Amino acid sequence: MNSPFQIKRIVFLLLSFVFFNTPSFSSSKIDVTKVNNDIFILDIYGKRFNLKNADSIKIGDFLKTKNLPASFVLKNKSKICLSPNSSLKVSDLNFVKQNYEITFEFINGNLFLKIPNNSSDKYNINFFSYSFKKFKNNVFLSKNNELELINYGSNLDLFFKEKVIRKVSPFAYFKLSKSGNIINTNTNFNNDNISNKFLEGCIPSISKTENKNNSNKLQYSCITQNGKLVCGNRYK
Repeated sequence: MNSPFQIKRIVFLLLSFVFFNTPSFSSSKIDVTKVNNDIFILDIYGKRFNLKNADSIKIGDFLKTKNLPASFVLKNKSKICLSPNSSLKVSDLNFVKQNYEITFEFINGNLFLKIPNNSSDKYNINFFSYSFKKFKNNVFLSKNNELELINYGSNLDLFFKEKVIRKVSPFAYFKLSKSGNIINTNTNFNNDNISNKFLEGCIPSISKTENKNNSNKLQYSCITQNGKLVCGNRYK
């Protein structure tokens, strides 16, 4: 005859099995298929480990690199590249109607999100008071001495504190202030220098035609932002 303690233990194990195998729980993580170099993780339970092939990342995971660049590929074929001494956090992760929606919080260093052209998944990324929402583009972000971004895909809406402040054109380089002002925007960036921050194969090449076509759309102008006059090269 089972004791009350044994019965409670059996009930607890059964409830735990049901909880950890429900769709709502399983949707809060996504499998990793390939890892290159060391990526260190601290999860919400205080557990520390190195990310390995066939591991999963989940809500609350804090990921960082140290002295070497690294990258990892998700089950949905998206690739996340980090330069040395970079970090990001998985803020939210849902699996809805056979598609993933993932929210990252970019914290420091250099980050490149490489998303397949045929992907039906959606990404959100928060970086300080800025964000991109439900985008599917390849994007470069940098936060060292300055906050910078480059859009490698179609037009993106740039949010500042939940409000759209600018449409980011393809292959546009933006330098941003913490207060929501755009300090500089142009296509005058060295793609090779950016590529050197990451592992080989992370940053796509840009043809001269793409650079020329996008540069032709730039015009110098001034606009008022948050009560201040901001001037620079802008797409028209």
